[in-house]
Amino acid sequence: MAKRAVIYIRTSSEQQGEKCSPVEQETDCRLFAEKQGLVVVNVYRDIERYRVKKKWVEPSGVRYDRPGLLAMLRDASDDQFDVILAWREDRLYRGMRAMLLVLETIQQHNLTIMLAQETFDPATAPLKAWLAQVELENIKERMTMGVKARLKAGKANSGQDRYGYRRVGARIEIVPEEAKWVRQIFAWYIERVPFKVMRQRLIAANAPQKVATKPRKITWAISSIVGILQGAEGYATGKKIQTREGDSYEMDVEPILDPQTYQTYLQVKPKAPVPAPASVKQYALIQGLLYCACDYRWQARSTTSHSRMPNGNWLKRRTVTGVYYCPCNHEEIRSPECPHIIPRIDADREVWRQVCNAISHPETLLNGARDLVSEIIHETDNQDVNRERIQKELENLFLNRQWIITQARMGNISVDEMERTLNEYSQQEVNLKSELSAMQKRIDERLLVDWEAKVMGFLADLQDGVRALSDLSVSEEEWLKSFDLKKHIVQLLVEKVTIDINRQLTVTIHLDLMELLEESQKNGGGSGSSGSWPASGSPAKSDSHRKPSMFAGRSRYISISTIWNNQ
Repeated sequence: MAKRAVIYIRTSSEQQGEKCSPVEQETDCRLFAEKQGLVVVNVYRDIERYRVKKKWVEPSGVRYDRPGLLAMLRDASDDQFDVILAWREDRLYRGMRAMLLVLETIQQHNLTIMLAQETFDPATAPLKAWLAQVELENIKERMTMGVKARLKAGKANSGQDRYGYRRVGARIEIVPEEAKWVRQIFAWYIERVPFKVMRQRLIAANAPQKVATKPRKITWAISSIVGILQGAEGYATGKKIQTREGDSYEMDVEPILDPQTYQTYLQVKPKAPVPAPASVKQYALIQGLLYCACDYRWQARSTTSHSRMPNGNWLKRRTVTGVYYCPCNHEEIRSPECPHIIPRIDADREVWRQVCNAISHPETLLNGARDLVSEIIHETDNQDVNRERIQKELENLFLNRQWIITQARMGNISVDEMERTLNEYSQQEVNLKSELSAMQKRIDERLLVDWEAKVMGFLADLQDGVRALSDLSVSEEEWLKSFDLKKHIVQLLVEKVTIDINRQLTVTIHLDLMELLEESQKNGGGSGSSGSWPASGSPAKSDSHRKPSMFAGRSRYISISTIWNNQ
């Protein structure tokens, strides 16, 4: 059987001028795969900048968080391929941490690394990675020294200029058309014109915006207007501050705002409020779960159970106030079905009511579980047969592809006919591999023994918890404990909450059946508590921290979802 291979491609600014474009890398790798009799099943690419937190970064070989690399290593754990094929070793990594991540994966899953332009030697890989990292650090140091020398001499460095300015060689000059709108935005702000009205006026006047690296989804976003206002000091003083490796350098540029406008702006600008304690956010019961027709995740405004006293101290209150609101600020992309805002206490009370209703009617969840278990067992019985069939068809496609190429080389068929046939084979291969990757893994049938009793025990624990919370709390300490337990149950069971124009809330109850059974097995396989409902009442980790279930196949989690809006 031919081995399955994936191709990994990486480019970044560190290799400018070297013959390693994405097309050349993939071409060389495919030719190498053909010579070695490998079946290419996927191609992973890191060829564009990507966001890490709030910063855009290049897919450098030193970085271990490259999206394409991580996707390839995740697929390796699902046994989707046997060989990783790259153009050269430095395409995979140029640093120790990235190297260790790759080598650990190939050792754990018994994979092979092949290189189109080099010979891979796992024994010397750590040394090569160390040398590559030293080389990159030296390059970075030389570049930093050059940039600092330019800045120290008062010359502009590369990068994006603030609105109203542009770089001309080593100088920063005013853009008259943009400067006009900078002054106008500050004039509007001083007149207390709302941001939305400012935006409408800028769009109507076809005011120019800075050329972005990517096409703008929103014309004159409110955040762009706020960004201009935040640069008030720089616009007024004419000072441009650039930093490099912790050192700051000041450059003189021509100011856009006059001193009087700047002083008036400072008088109009409200003082920054003292932020509420971070713990205030915990009183939002459905934080991160509420969505509207705009497909935005709603946020909570922090006018909650803390009040600031005249002396500056915060007074705790038991009454939860505040709102949930849609963060979409632009009318042209806001759905007409979005209600914009809802009182937080009303939303939390309604969601909790629906959750209690779902827990009190476990038969609905059990019926969904029965259907799911029957489907899983049926699919498992047919899985081996289907996998063998797909593998056979993939082997036949590989042989047919080689035969077509041979016929074209002998002149028996035209090049156009060969390309058309190979394209058809490639589409068939993609479809077969998609079918293969969608198959579930074999299920440990021991987990399904007495599964209904385990689910009933889990739900009984939740019912006991809900009954305990139904009594009114008389002290703040009891109220806080009650809220923590409610939030734990909501995080455990609620997948999503949607709101319509009439502020009707629809709660989707999510029960991860397979994770529940796995937890029960770890705790001895009893039919009582599943282990997902801690006796201490301490909050469990949210779904984003869960480990992938061994039952994941068609989706990351096999779950049961029920909508309880009117039940």
